[in-house]
Amino acid sequence: MHLYFIRHGESTSNYGEVITGQQDVALTEKGREQARTAGKTIIAEGLHIDEIISSPLMRAHDTAKLIVEQIGYPQENIHISDLVIERSFGSLEGKPREAVLALSDQLITECGGEIDPQLRERAQKFLDSIKGHQGNILIVSHTGFGRRLRAVIEDIPTKESQDFKNAELTDLGEV
Repeated sequence: MHLYFIRHGESTSNYGEVITGQQDVALTEKGREQARTAGKTIIAEGLHIDEIISSPLMRAHDTAKLIVEQIGYPQENIHISDLVIERSFGSLEGKPREAVLALSDQLITECGGEIDPQLRERAQKFLDSIKGHQGNILIVSHTGFGRRLRAVIEDIPTKESQDFKNAELTDLGEV
């Protein structure tokens, strides 16, 4: 199987410099246009998508729905998976981004958040869950999860896995 990844389009919380985590926020109009453009990019690159798996959070799921409008994929065939949901920051969600990211793993855990090893484990669990799937699979998710997924696939430390830009198609390769 061949994996492609798209981070959701710009969301209303991308402006605030706060940790969104698993809060459910909407796309901006720019984010909606970014999602449509991602669909057009898939067509322009001649890609046939056989399966789409999306985070259940509105910003990712709406991105997936806007993409399928462009590529002619049945919206009802979008698979929703909690395994590809964004990283949880527990009670720290909505707090200033820089302050939260400076906290120790212990404090993040105490606030109900996920730390890197837990996200990497979830990324591996996701890969195990799709083992045996065929064709081109598009994952529509979030940068926190996406970084860990790429790190697991490439067997590299998470810190070497770069963030994803909003609604940019990334080829994660054969898995």
